[in-house]
Amino acid sequence: MQSAKYQNAFTLIELLLVMIIIGILAVSAFSFIGAGVSIYSQGVKRQEAVAQARFLITRLSKELRHATPNSLRLSCDNNTSGACGAQQCLEFTPFLSATHYTNYLPTVAPFNVSAVDFELNNLTQPQAGDWATIYPLSSTDIYDENNNKRLKVSAFNSSASAIDEWQFSKAFAQESPSKRLYLLSEPVSFCVEGQYLYRYTNYGFTINQLDAVSLQVSSGVKRDLLGIYIANNLASDLFFTLDALSLQRNAVLNVNAQMQFNDTEVMNFNHEVHIPNVP
Repeated sequence: MQSAKYQNAFTLIELLLVMIIIGILAVSAFSFIGAGVSIYSQGVKRQEAVAQARFLITRLSKELRHATPNSLRLSCDNNTSGACGAQQCLEFTPFLSATHYTNYLPTVAPFNVSAVDFELNNLTQPQAGDWATIYPLSSTDIYDENNNKRLKVSAFNSSASAIDEWQFSKAFAQESPSKRLYLLSEPVSFCVEGQYLYRYTNYGFTINQLDAVSLQVSSGVKRDLLGIYIANNLASDLFFTLDALSLQRNAVLNVNAQMQFNDTEVMNFNHEVHIPNVP
């Protein structure tokens, strides 16, 4: 009778030990991979928040370079602390072109103003119905037509010489010491709404500044999203502040952007925009 042959095999205990070791290794590997993915995701969000802050600050700075002197105004500021709630709007009026008028402003009809030709500098020429302003000393002079600092062009005659003639239906309220004449575009508003920054256009001049809610329901208004991740508590940390001490020389707009990402991290970006304010 032949003897039985013994075959090598794993015992149940050995199999259980191997499974436990493989499980421990798998959990460790997944934890390591998960930590790497989390770090990468946080880094991506951080870079996106930085990119958003740089974009909106650059966009604001470029647009404000064309702001008409003394046209900036805020829907709420440090003098109305706590009134902003979840919204704050910055409004300004860009100018399309600027020139110098050559004669004294007429006080009786016809109200014709001679000014240097825009074509000499390849700038936009006015059309009948456009708005022009001379010597605005406050935002009210820009937005309240009754101050007679912002008048509508009734006619424009471009001559072959270097001097053009502007016609208005009434007289400007005051002479400009530097004889500057600005051709205006329509007002623009930048509004912080919760975590978002929007740009509003195509709504015209209003005596009282419109807030974000009013702009949203206005007919024909164009609304563009410019930024996200904004974390300012507008009751205490305003996004926009204006330096009122030097408004007759140059306006200083302070942009304090607090950008939140990864739910808990917040970065502060402080930027000053200097706007020449001598009209």
